[in-house]
Amino acid sequence: MHTSKIASTHIPRNENALQQIFQKAIPTTVNPEGKIIKICFYEPKPDDVWLNRLVASMGKHYVSHVEIMFQDGMAASIFADDVVFWKERTYSNPQYKILGVEVSTKSYWQMYNHAQDTARRQVGFDNVKMFCGPFMGYRGYSDRTYCSEFVTQTLQVGGVKWAMKMNASRSTPSGLLDFMLNNCYICFDTTAFKLGQAFG
Repeated sequence: MHTSKIASTHIPRNENALQQIFQKAIPTTVNPEGKIIKICFYEPKPDDVWLNRLVASMGKHYVSHVEIMFQDGMAASIFADDVVFWKERTYSNPQYKILGVEVSTKSYWQMYNHAQDTARRQVGFDNVKMFCGPFMGYRGYSDRTYCSEFVTQTLQVGGVKWAMKMNASRSTPSGLLDFMLNNCYICFDTTAFKLGQAFG
C-alpha cells in the first residue's frame, strides 16, 4: 500500500533554505522527540553520463544514485571510484528527489555516527558489488560499498524498522525508493516542487 504523503510547503530560495525546508516540512503529527532524515535520489538528465543513465534505466524508478542527509545539513554517500563522503550538502540540483522520514532520536544519532565514521575510515567504492550484488547477491568486501548499499546499511544501523526488511547487498537506488514508497510514512516529498526549483 502506498503510504507517502506530500507536505504543502514553499521551497525557499536563500542560503538558509535547507534548514527552512526541515522546519516547515515537519507535519504537526510528528513526534516532537523524533528527528527527520532525508533520503535524496538523483534522477539523471537525458544528457547525463552514460553510467547514470544505465543504472537508472534498469530500475522501476528512473534514479541512479542515493544519499542520506541529516538535520544539520550534513550528508553521506559514495560516488563511483571514490570513498564515502561526509560533508554539508545543499541539494541545489533540481534533479534530486528528496523524501523525508521520521526516526527516533536514538536511531538518528546511531545513523549519524555510523555515516561519519564510515567516511572517516575512507571506505571505498566497489564496482563489482554495485553491478553483481542486486542481481547475484554478491557481498564482496565489507570495507567497500556503493551508494544504495551504504544508505540501506546506515538505516539498518539505526534500526529503522522498514529498512530492516531489506537486503542491503541487493539494494539499488530504485529498489530503495520503491521500498520507501510502499513501506513507510513519508512526511516530506519534493516531487511536487522540484521542476524549475532550487532546493537551497
